[in-house]
Amino acid sequence: MVKNVKGGSGHKGQARKFVVPSSSKQVVKTRVALEDGELYAQVTKMLGNGMCHVLCQDNKTRLCFIRGKFRGRGKRDNMISNGRWILIGLRDYESEKAGGKLDNCDLLDVYSDQDKERLKSQVQTVNWGQFILNDRVNTNTNDGDTIDDGFDFTDEKEDEYKKIMEMDLNAKKINLKIEKEKDEDDEDIAFVNHDDEINIDDI
Repeated sequence: MVKNVKGGSGHKGQARKFVVPSSSKQVVKTRVALEDGELYAQVTKMLGNGMCHVLCQDNKTRLCFIRGKFRGRGKRDNMISNGRWILIGLRDYESEKAGGKLDNCDLLDVYSDQDKERLKSQVQTVNWGQFILNDRVNTNTNDGDTIDDGFDFTDEKEDEYKKIMEMDLNAKKINLKIEKEKDEDDEDIAFVNHDDEINIDDI
């Protein structure tokens, strides 16, 4: 992409968005749940409009609100998708929901793949088995084997193309067979004509 040198809205921020100055390099620590009301969770469904369903470590599904820090320009370092591990904060000030509605919570941090390994080794009080199992389902793998759901999606144009190619191949095979038979007949005729030739010396 061409470097923006002539300005524009926030051109310095756009040009330097992936550049980290060597003087300001810092070791980013993985944030862990320290206070009451902070739980580890995994995104199970993206709803749009800054909301998603999350499965928390207490096996409860909650409605998570994505704060402005994790949206807009801050989104590129905190991409949220199905299966992503996150840290949430409960809303203790809200009363319990009635009628089967989900409790609300706020997004506090998003974990990368490297952070996942750190959490598994550092935090031993949480059972990560459910999250790991969901990761396998999201990647369509089961102990290294792909899951076959029995469905095979095809395209009508692709089927028509295959039929045309098969007809073309069959026509070529028939033409080759005819040419081969014709060549064999020509050889037989030439052989018969060779026997019928009259030698002038015999006369």
